Amino acid sequence: MLHVGELLVPGIILGVLGILLIGIAHFWPQSSKPVITAVSPVETVHLGANPSPSSWNQTGPVAFMSHSITWPALVDPDAGELDEGERRRVLDGLGIVGDAWCAGILSKAFDEEEGELRVAAIESLGQCDAEIVEPTLERAYSSYVIAERYAAIDGASRRADIPLLERALRDTDGTVALAAAYGLHRAKRDDLIDSALANRTDPRATEIKRVLQILT
Repeated sequence: MLHVGELLVPGIILGVLGILLIGIAHFWPQSSKPVITAVSPVETVHLGANPSPSSWNQTGPVAFMSHSITWPALVDPDAGELDEGERRRVLDGLGIVGDAWCAGILSKAFDEEEGELRVAAIESLGQCDAEIVEPTLERAYSSYVIAERYAAIDGASRRADIPLLERALRDTDGTVALAAAYGLHRAKRDDLIDSALANRTDPRATEIKRVLQILT
């Protein structure tokens, strides 16, 4: 009983202190911010000794395509690099000769050149006599460039290519359609023109009819 009495008083004191601590903890204002106990990296970037800012956004290697003109070497292997004026004179000369050898070179020039030189290649090709001329003119007429389509129809008119001329008679550009009508007229196929324009009253068809009346 003596030992029980000695432990009773400290027990009561400890119990009172526990109750006080619980009450203080309950009513003590708590912070709304979370407590950070550890930090771990989410993403790591390996940088070199001298990182370049432009390299941060690169997704892969960039390829640059070069456009080369090779057709002059078919005329003269020692010709070297020619400027646009020199190439234009060669294209005109090939059209004057106009044989199958020239037609093959002009067809390649049509595939390699751009702009006015591409049109010049088509114009000269229309003066040639070879099997490669007709399919190349058909490819040229499929172009979105009006000048290329016009040059193709001019060549078809020289060759009396009736299917291509009849197709171009319905071209969306008036000058190309008129050139096709003139080619059919030269080929004495006015019947195809009359058949194509019989029920048309649009300004393009009216202009073609007016010009053909002047020519006849």
